[in-house]
Amino acid sequence: MLLRRRRSVVSQGRRFDVPRGVFNPEVHLSGVAFANHLADELDHYIAPQSRVLDLGTGCGILAAVVCENAARTVASDANPEAVECAARNLAGLSIEVLCGDLFEPVRGERFDIVVCNPPYDIGPSRDRSLGSPDFLARFGREVHDHADTVLLAYPADEAENLDLTGLAFELDHRIRTKGEDLGIFVATTASLQ
Repeated sequence: MLLRRRRSVVSQGRRFDVPRGVFNPEVHLSGVAFANHLADELDHYIAPQSRVLDLGTGCGILAAVVCENAARTVASDANPEAVECAARNLAGLSIEVLCGDLFEPVRGERFDIVVCNPPYDIGPSRDRSLGSPDFLARFGREVHDHADTVLLAYPADEAENLDLTGLAFELDHRIRTKGEDLGIFVATTASLQ
């Protein structure tokens, strides 16, 4: 019998199991760095009683942080393994965990903010948890129907890739990681409407 090795990550005192096939938030420390930054600046980004969508939740690490201020937190992912993983990791918190591609699971709903740690590989990738060739473009076409503000983490030195969204992202913060510097970018969707 083949046993699947599980990895785990600890963030903000909470343990997150991360099975193979689910994005590991310690890759380049991007998800962990984003979660830690969100926790430190939560009131700056997430207004009390806001509605937040964690798009592409993976193991649920960002949703766990934002739910501290949010009146409603929804975590979604296109990967059924990630949804199952996030549901286990977020058990006991007031977070809805949904499965579906991009905004499909929340079609017709509005949020105050969308938080996202998108795939960084914009070309073909062997690992679906790391890349999606058209994610940024599709995200940009659809996000204005669901939120006025977008907060995402992306490699700071590759910020030009964010132009694929059509949003005017501004670098809000730069975080040193063991990989590339991580940029925390903010945009409003008003320019798309």
